[in-house]
Amino acid sequence: MVWGVASSTLRKMSYNNYPAQSAILSAIYEGIQVPIDAGLRIEARYMTKVIMNPVSKNMVRSLFVNMQALNKGARRPKEFEKYDVKKIGILGAGLMGAGIAYVTAKAGIEVILIDTDQEVAEKGKEYSTKVLDKLLSKKKTTEEKKEKLLNLITPTTDYSLLQDVDLIVEAVFENRDIKAEVTAKAEAQITEAAVFGSNTSTLPITGLAENSKRPNNFIGIHYFSPVERMPLVEIIMGKETSQETLAKTMDYVQKIKKTPIVVNDSRGFYTSRVFGTYTGEGVAMLAEGIKPALIENAGKMTGMPMPPLALSDAVALDLAWKVTTQTKRDLEAEGKEYPV
Repeated sequence: MVWGVASSTLRKMSYNNYPAQSAILSAIYEGIQVPIDAGLRIEARYMTKVIMNPVSKNMVRSLFVNMQALNKGARRPKEFEKYDVKKIGILGAGLMGAGIAYVTAKAGIEVILIDTDQEVAEKGKEYSTKVLDKLLSKKKTTEEKKEKLLNLITPTTDYSLLQDVDLIVEAVFENRDIKAEVTAKAEAQITEAAVFGSNTSTLPITGLAENSKRPNNFIGIHYFSPVERMPLVEIIMGKETSQETLAKTMDYVQKIKKTPIVVNDSRGFYTSRVFGTYTGEGVAMLAEGIKPALIENAGKMTGMPMPPLALSDAVALDLAWKVTTQTKRDLEAEGKEYPV
């Protein structure tokens, strides 16, 4: 009975996409039924099979070798000195802005959290309070550390508080007009050396930089939701983004203990194009009348950690709608047809 439960639990969790887990369970089951020498030979055969499996090789390459290189800043331009980010401004106190404020303050960096409404800005800071309260209930932090982190976040509507920030993260709606407006307001206050980063998930950085007075300091800094749990940050180079700006941005991302990947500028960049294809196909299948359970199981069986429909809901359907609406508007302005 124990083996039946273990096998079904493993399959439910992994959908047989991880060869090592199944091999371990099989080696134990078969090994305890024979003498020790025979059991060791069984284990060795399973070990060899796993090592030679291309899935295992690819996981070692991607999740260990390449990951180590990324975390060490492999793509950072070496000719620039380390940029010590001590204070940043975040434009937009919604879900993404609030999450960015938390992980930044957690790294000991002062945060100016700006929104059009003081109540919304305060609510953005409250997000950090909720995260910390959960950690406090699990005894993973202390009241002293909680207060220290919260004291680093200043919710406000006043752009003049941005005058001495080292970096800006724009995290407003996926709307070009709104982004252009907040860019102008922020750049009227920040220093010449400050980096301006946009947290857009799909809009090309080169186009957004057209609204900037200093496109060489303009860069994409794309976080993923929920920010405090997702380790990846996508850094997008615009056409005029300087290598110094890239170096400064990577220093900030490493300081907040995220894994930076540097990608070229295109609609959707890298991750959103992959993500959009996956979730978009799930929604299309649903519209065609395919049962949701079949769609979700198919997604899990391909090795994805979350099925497409659940993932769409977790990211926020309203965000997907805003991205789609702006993308359609942009393509129509370029004389291109939006694929349905």
